[in-house]
Amino acid sequence: MNPHSLSLLRKLLLPIFCLFFLSSTGWALDAEKLNVEVTGVTDDVLKNVEIWLSISTAAEEQEVGLLDSFNIGEKDHKPGLSEPTILRLHRLAPQEIRQALQPFGYYKPKIDARLEKVMGVWQAAYRIAPGPPTTLDRVEIRVNGEGGEESTVREILASAEIISGQRLDHRTYEQTKSQLSDALYNAGYVDAKFLRSEIKVFPAKHKADIYLIAESGAPFKFGPITVEQDILHEDFVNRFANFKQGDRFDTSKLIDFQLALTDSNYFSEVEILAERAYAVGTEIPVTVKTEPAKPRRYVAGLGFGTDTGPRVTGGVELRRLNRSGHKMSFGLLASSIEQSLSSQYLIPIKNIATDNLAFTASASQVEVGDINTNQFKFATSVNENWLGFRRRISLTLERENFDVGDGTQTSTLVLPGIELSRKYADDPLFPRTGYSATLDIHGGVESPLTETTFLHTSLSAHMVLPLAERSRLLLRGDIGAIQAAKFSDLPPSQRFFAGGDQSVRGYGYQELSPKNADGDAIGGQNLAVASIEADYLFYKNFGVATFFDVGNAGNALLTDLKKGVGIGLRYRSPIGMIRFDVARALDDDANGFHLHISIGADL
Repeated sequence: MNPHSLSLLRKLLLPIFCLFFLSSTGWALDAEKLNVEVTGVTDDVLKNVEIWLSISTAAEEQEVGLLDSFNIGEKDHKPGLSEPTILRLHRLAPQEIRQALQPFGYYKPKIDARLEKVMGVWQAAYRIAPGPPTTLDRVEIRVNGEGGEESTVREILASAEIISGQRLDHRTYEQTKSQLSDALYNAGYVDAKFLRSEIKVFPAKHKADIYLIAESGAPFKFGPITVEQDILHEDFVNRFANFKQGDRFDTSKLIDFQLALTDSNYFSEVEILAERAYAVGTEIPVTVKTEPAKPRRYVAGLGFGTDTGPRVTGGVELRRLNRSGHKMSFGLLASSIEQSLSSQYLIPIKNIATDNLAFTASASQVEVGDINTNQFKFATSVNENWLGFRRRISLTLERENFDVGDGTQTSTLVLPGIELSRKYADDPLFPRTGYSATLDIHGGVESPLTETTFLHTSLSAHMVLPLAERSRLLLRGDIGAIQAAKFSDLPPSQRFFAGGDQSVRGYGYQELSPKNADGDAIGGQNLAVASIEADYLFYKNFGVATFFDVGNAGNALLTDLKKGVGIGLRYRSPIGMIRFDVARALDDDANGFHLHISIGADL
């Protein structure tokens, strides 16, 4: 094709393409442009006016449609606004504005509505004078019957922001009505109803009356409990419920029951049905439909930390060994410094959702610096909730072969102990507010099965506090002490060391401790470590941090404390916070800078 023919083809095709483009996007050549302005009201009132105002919505859709028109074939576009449409919407606007103002107590507004075409663009302007607000005159809110004495109901009645003399706000009325209805139902008053619920408005007087009068009726009770499953004893499953037949009907207890069954890992699906339609008298039967979980669960993981190097973990959980809900698990760990095998047998006791009797056995080999240990451990423990804490009472038989700078030794210990822990986090992986604390006390008395008499006490605490919208303050502290008749007989697992990713950064893992004549770290009788850190998320899940650590492990408490300072990068990954820290030891120039990498939750 010659150049002349090609030029002629362009001239013919260009108008055709333009017409096709305009028609395909749904925009007529004569579409009208519209701007809308609303003045005189602000905040929530303005937002509600804009929602009600059809002409405002049409103008916004027009802008979006114009932008979307350049994405050919992606969306079905509405035709552009025509002059008759704009005129019709403008006529509707004053009534729509009045409707939008009424929920806020403005029943006598003055509206100056103007529409004109300036330089080919329609300008719609609505100036609103809301007028005097409607205030509450008579307010009558009460609950008749037994339900009126319920603590939750009385609290709602006492805190309801519906008081004579206040401006009428329909939102507060609807909120209070909904709260009363929910509180009565959740407290077992399933047949509760409102005898009168209305707002009477007197526009001429700028006054309104509110009536919220409910009748609670009689409270309902739980009926028989039926759990549809065949993998566990019926009596065992029913113990997950914190209620019994004849107790007051309470929806929160149904939720707790469902969560307990789900968290038990015996079932993959749990559905609880408790419907008023099936009530016998005032008793509502409870039916639980379940699907059993797979009897075995396999786990595997990879990790890395500068303290431990690369590590591999794996295991299997046997979720139910019998119809009494017994469980068993096996696990392994392999890293550059530690290799271990472990097993655990769990028997549910007392509150079977949280309490258990545990039998554990493990074998491990650890090599850190100049310390080599081979440990075998057998333990039995009772684990339960106690006064808001998690309590573990244990008896442990521990045999350890170790080389800790003074030659090879063998230690056998029988250790009774108690551990108390408590934790709270508003987010399990990335809390903005939270804390954790663990107190561990154990020891032994010299006997044929215990090398020496000693008492080992340690306390670890963490706290997360919000600083600003995207920043936090993280506090950490560890303190411990050992009283021993002969400290040298204690194996490394019972001694204190400091330094590393989770201790004093700027120093190597377990580097801080008393040394022997050869300069080998041998562990101390006391431990004191503290850390303060501030982090800031600068982009999505990426952040930076700065920190100061101080502490040491020694034969005396709070002596020769070592300090480290540094900065780091943070990344919020699906498995927890990934930390890259560069730290400098302030008390040892020879240490230079240390890189610390760790992964895990903050608490």
